[in-house]
Amino acid sequence: MPRSDPKQLGFIGYGNMGAPMAHNLAAYLHDNGYPPLLLWTRTTSKLPPASDLFAHADSPADLAAKCDVVVTSLANDEAARSVYAELFKGAQDKAGKGDEGTVFVDTSTLYPTTCGELERQASKIRHTTYLGAPVFGPPPMAKDASLVIVLSGDTFAKRRVEKFLVPAMGQRIIDVGNNVEKAAAFKLCNFAAPLGGNGTIVGIIELIAEMGTLADRAGVSFELYREFLTTFLPAPSVVGYSKKIMDNQFDSDNGFTVLNGLKDVSHIRQLAQSSGSTLPALDAAHRHLVTALAHGGGNLDWSSLVAGPRLAAGLAPFTGNRPFAHDTGFGARTDDGEAEEKKRRARLEPVPAGGIKEVRNF
Repeated sequence: MPRSDPKQLGFIGYGNMGAPMAHNLAAYLHDNGYPPLLLWTRTTSKLPPASDLFAHADSPADLAAKCDVVVTSLANDEAARSVYAELFKGAQDKAGKGDEGTVFVDTSTLYPTTCGELERQASKIRHTTYLGAPVFGPPPMAKDASLVIVLSGDTFAKRRVEKFLVPAMGQRIIDVGNNVEKAAAFKLCNFAAPLGGNGTIVGIIELIAEMGTLADRAGVSFELYREFLTTFLPAPSVVGYSKKIMDNQFDSDNGFTVLNGLKDVSHIRQLAQSSGSTLPALDAAHRHLVTALAHGGGNLDWSSLVAGPRLAAGLAPFTGNRPFAHDTGFGARTDDGEAEEKKRRARLEPVPAGGIKEVRNF
């Protein structure tokens, strides 16, 4: 790792999260007398023009060879492995010339063992360090530099890069120690600003989707159900995601997509399996994210997983309209017209002894 104060910083990954993070970091560097932030991304048309804030690298290897600190924000484990293979080539070239090494700060959400793999590869290069630094918060928080950053890895490297993380890109650092796999596991299941980790948040979305759909079908209305939620559980995630579902506003520009949600939920379920835990709520959320994807919602906000409960209840997946083909839960679908609706309600009429006439398990 660099033995003096880092001078040149680079950033790779200019997506919904990476772009605002890069802009905030570039502004911090400019205000504090550092050179322009060096950028690279696969889609070069996304990059801002070269200026006092930004410069462009020809490749990840070129960027790593020129930088003391490189921040990455990558979509998934496959992308991380591919990009870091090139970054490590640049770091190797730099180390071979006798230059000071590089600290890599990875803000991506990856599976814990992937982070461990990348750290081991970095450790084979002279003065090169890989830090895990997954971030919590949606794109608006990235834009406001109010992310929470979970930092792990070599202690001395962490001390050198902290000022470039907070206040430059976030509001708080949570240091979870030297094990980079711990930060990744922490991100998946434990903490997120301000309510819970990604697993907790998608579990909350799943519950809102199920109960909101029930409220609509039972004649209560999602609006009244949400009024209860915002009164008794006024946490930002509950308020925000329930409104998205109520208004059928699934634009992902300021949120988290179904595809990204599937990646994270798959990681969480894999982590649960490896540790002997069960996650029935997330199993349901996973099925419903797949349903949203199957109906063309891959790039919608992950709250569109409501498509699963809606389809099972005979509603349109992304609008909640009726009538719609009724999903029996076993792949068969029937028209849910007026006659079908009367039959459904008849099945749910109370019987004298109490209870209902039929219980259907979806």
